[in-house]
Amino acid sequence: MNRNFRSPSAFTLLRGPNGEQILAITCLIAATQMVWGILVPILPAFASEMGISADLIGMLVAGFGIGRVLANIPAGLLGRRVNRASLLVIGALGVVVFSALSGLVGSFELLLALRVLTGVAGGIAITSGQTLLADSVERTSLARAMALLQGLQLAGGAVGPALGGLVATTFGMRAPFFVSGAVCFAFLCWIVLRRRLWRSLSEVIAVAEPAAPVGGPRRSTSFVAVCAVGFSVFFSRFGVQQTLLPLIAYQALGFSVGTLGVLFSGMAVLNIVCAIFLGGLSDRVGRKRVIVGTLVAAGAATVAFALPMQPVLFIGLMLAFGLATSIGGPVPAAYVAEIAAGSRRGPAIGIYRTFGDLAGIVGPIVIGLVIHLFGFTVAIVVSSVVAFIAALVFALLARETVTLSQRQKGGVGWRAKRSSRKRATNEGRT
Repeated sequence: MNRNFRSPSAFTLLRGPNGEQILAITCLIAATQMVWGILVPILPAFASEMGISADLIGMLVAGFGIGRVLANIPAGLLGRRVNRASLLVIGALGVVVFSALSGLVGSFELLLALRVLTGVAGGIAITSGQTLLADSVERTSLARAMALLQGLQLAGGAVGPALGGLVATTFGMRAPFFVSGAVCFAFLCWIVLRRRLWRSLSEVIAVAEPAAPVGGPRRSTSFVAVCAVGFSVFFSRFGVQQTLLPLIAYQALGFSVGTLGVLFSGMAVLNIVCAIFLGGLSDRVGRKRVIVGTLVAAGAATVAFALPMQPVLFIGLMLAFGLATSIGGPVPAAYVAEIAAGSRRGPAIGIYRTFGDLAGIVGPIVIGLVIHLFGFTVAIVVSSVVAFIAALVFALLARETVTLSQRQKGGVGWRAKRSSRKRATNEGRT
């Protein structure tokens, strides 16, 4: 079989001529996200040490997400006028500074303000960085680029809490704020001080390709549909994976913290592997099939948690849920970058990320409230309905992009593969 028609892993991008650019962008974005991961296990304890009540601790946790919501769209719009590499560096530097300052304050008001500012800086970094990444690769590599980004983000999310807990235990509750900033600062120095890399990033412009041929009103409906998908993806990640499943594990099955930690680590490893090595799947079978299929699979796995639950079944469903979300996770971002090219790409990514970050704030609150009022079964149904509705909306409103764009370039899908086999057979006969 011709190697050109296989679904290569995301790592193949790093062997290309702009591999260092791609690695630098994805690592810096992942490092800004890792800042949050490092602080997850210690922020409540740090706040309690300062005498902050439990209800106010929730505001501190939400502050980071609120800051990202405020920054995503302005960052996308600003990317039309300001160099996106510069925006990425400014955002990441803001994360470093505000995170370090958070470790120095002694009042709730200042800490909350700095958490929001850290979120704003993080929103600027990830929106401009994701746009810069999309501009650095050809359309046929978008899914693999986003998969690599998600894989590194997940790796940072898996390592971050463990590192934060270790640092806090060894050096005190304030130390993780400085360590998290130091990790991000190290990647900043790599990008800025390596002149050839910085010059190449500063010169990146949108690849000279038209947007995927989803024109007129159809482009608008496709964008609305993919934003609904983005909301669902983040709702599942924060509402289901980080809220519903831990509560079921603790309260219904009696899992210990250590057992659940091992399960989530296993899920994280599965997510990383699938995101990186199956990131190009949608290049071969189409964005729409992967997005709709993984949403339905995630919804079905969520519904299954309503069954009479045993530990073995719970573990299997967790892995199935993680498999569906990891394969489908990067594809909507690639879809957004395809239907919005050039100067429209930054604002489109900003809007898409805003829907996701809103779901990250709303999801845990809604699921927690539903569990409190109606119990686990209703919360499971609500969670699955969100995924099913997003799948239906995307199936009805969105248009496939890969088949049309790849047909213009010769394609890497099953049609091109079949044509290649026919040509090879004919050549063999002659």
